[in-house]
Amino acid sequence: MADEDRADDADDLLPLPALPSGRFLRDEEDFPDDEDDVSPPASPPAPKQGGRLRISNVGGSLTFLLQIALFAWGIRQLRSVLARRRQNKALGTAGGRVNIKPFRTVEPPLFAYLSPLAVKKLVELDPTPYLLIDVRYPDAPRLDPVLFENSINIPETEVRACLQLSVAEWKERFPAKKPGREDLMVFLSSRGKRAQRVAAAAADLGYNGCCILKGGLQALRSNSPVNVEGLRFMSRDALALLLHNKEAMLDEKNSGANTPWLIDLRRHDERVLYGHIKGSMHIRVEEWPKALAKDPAAYEKQYHAPKIGIDDVIILQCRSNRRASWAAYLAQDAGFKRCFVYKEGVYGWRLDPTVLPYDSYELGDVPPEPVEFDVERVNFEAAQSELKHLGLMKYSMSEQ
Repeated sequence: MADEDRADDADDLLPLPALPSGRFLRDEEDFPDDEDDVSPPASPPAPKQGGRLRISNVGGSLTFLLQIALFAWGIRQLRSVLARRRQNKALGTAGGRVNIKPFRTVEPPLFAYLSPLAVKKLVELDPTPYLLIDVRYPDAPRLDPVLFENSINIPETEVRACLQLSVAEWKERFPAKKPGREDLMVFLSSRGKRAQRVAAAAADLGYNGCCILKGGLQALRSNSPVNVEGLRFMSRDALALLLHNKEAMLDEKNSGANTPWLIDLRRHDERVLYGHIKGSMHIRVEEWPKALAKDPAAYEKQYHAPKIGIDDVIILQCRSNRRASWAAYLAQDAGFKRCFVYKEGVYGWRLDPTVLPYDSYELGDVPPEPVEFDVERVNFEAAQSELKHLGLMKYSMSEQ
């Protein structure tokens, strides 16, 4: 292997000053007159009185030390810049800026499917803030009139950028309010494939309420009749007796399959400010579509309870019954046969002084004052009669 010529690197190396020689540590008057004269002196020189020790250029110059410090600082800065560039490249950002996600990653499933009936009922009941987004291109053929007047059109390739607009920028472009990361967003396309891609991209941005119309707009336009089973409602007294007997079964360790579940679909702020019915499990209505689609392990991890089975008795409740009614349609789509809606909601509970009735309000509004009420008693006779009519006599025990 040929030797490398270090002269090639000469321009890259800083000149180093010569190190001080030992002769610079001598007395300034002890230098010989002739460096070639090596003959010994005739006699030892007499010691000089008052001589000074001269130290010259010991340890290098101050300029040299400054050069070393600047060189080390430059190396550190260069490494820092290169590290930032590598990080930016790995994150796929442009302009030398690191885009750190300011939101929690969406847990699978990234989106849920809504049946044509569920989408129609969402528009009809308006149970929670939502946004319908048609992701077809504006020039795509549209055989029928607009199905939903409140939908907005954002082509597939623009959805990701539009969802990252500020509230002010969004307001300038679209008539609808910009959705929050927990709000329902239903993506519409002709057959649903394009909507799936867009929903996955929105979930990647942290939007947790992504849904798509199952079968696309073609399924929604279909004239085939839909076998819709009417909703079944449950009164306050029947629910109170059902929960009372469930608690007794738990005390006796007699619970198992077909356990009744009371699902509270309200927001976190409502549940905290005004209390909740004892024994209820909290799943916000915006989470309900994806909760039904979760696998049992993920469901139990998030809600700290076994996933409800299709043979279980489910009672859905909210402040009144609007959110619960829409959630019941989704439960029917998922195959649940014994799903009930608590008719009076929390507003009509009035059996517990810690569960307060209140008027409707939106998130961000000033919460209203609770409605004053007198605690009422359960009519057990009417409750048992109703449970018998609903086919739930298994849970109808005598008053204890």
